[in-house]
Amino acid sequence: MSKMQRTKGKVFERAVANLLRKAFPGVTVRRASQAERAANPDVFFADSVCPLSQLWCELTDSINPNPVKKLEQAERDIRARFTTPADFRYGGSIPVCIWHRLRERTIYATLRLSALEYLATQAQTGPFGANTPVTMDVEDFLRIVAAHHNARQKT
Repeated sequence: MSKMQRTKGKVFERAVANLLRKAFPGVTVRRASQAERAANPDVFFADSVCPLSQLWCELTDSINPNPVKKLEQAERDIRARFTTPADFRYGGSIPVCIWHRLRERTIYATLRLSALEYLATQAQTGPFGANTPVTMDVEDFLRIVAAHHNARQKT
């Protein structure tokens, strides 16, 4: 990895860490050092008693980001770190890729639908519910619709 790429990565990690600090004041947010890679996510909540510490955030800032690949990396890192990684519903880590495409303003988060459902249903209050916008790959969306259609056809 070139020095420019490492610098770009650090700048993005700092920006995301600051974004998380602003969203969750009073919670300790840290960037992992290079020596900690795979032992900790790129950016993490250091307060172990905080529910946010379940998030395993892998970051990417690229011209052509591949968030699913980074999400899979997070999942591999979780399996490597924990000999028997618990399902996030039972206190295990929640893998998420926070990503940005160079020369765009928006920062995105990619995670498994089951993880998003878990986070949204745990909220119980606030702006979440049926009207919360969710973005996904259209092929994934069509697979979900097809599965729904097929299930309805069987009844």
